[in-house]
Amino acid sequence: MAFFMDVSDMIDDFGVDIKVWKPNDQLNQAYPGAQTTEMDLSEETAEPRHEPVLPLSANSALGRSIIAGGGQLRGKLVWYSTGHYETGTIVYVPAQFGYYKVTDYGVYEPYAHFYEYLLQGDDANGINE
Repeated sequence: MAFFMDVSDMIDDFGVDIKVWKPNDQLNQAYPGAQTTEMDLSEETAEPRHEPVLPLSANSALGRSIIAGGGQLRGKLVWYSTGHYETGTIVYVPAQFGYYKVTDYGVYEPYAHFYEYLLQGDDANGINE
């Protein structure tokens, strides 16, 4: 018997309204290695979600870095989602005042059907963190 925990109700209960833009949907290259085009961050291309986004505390960052083998985590926020996104995904979090970029993620899909994403301020959209 495998361990499984259904967290979908908690994600819905503690969620905030956010908007998500996947990089693979929009980035175009003329040839492999070429410069990519800018992402279209318009309302029409956004994917609305209602999921928790929390500040990354020093205590939780320390625990995560020990588990990951001592590496330094790059991020200011943690986003818990039932959807799978790649690094480079842009997330607009009105409750945290702006646009953030996914820098890393953890997969909890086999145990609880969710993903944990580290978000960092996105310099291209006015957030320098």
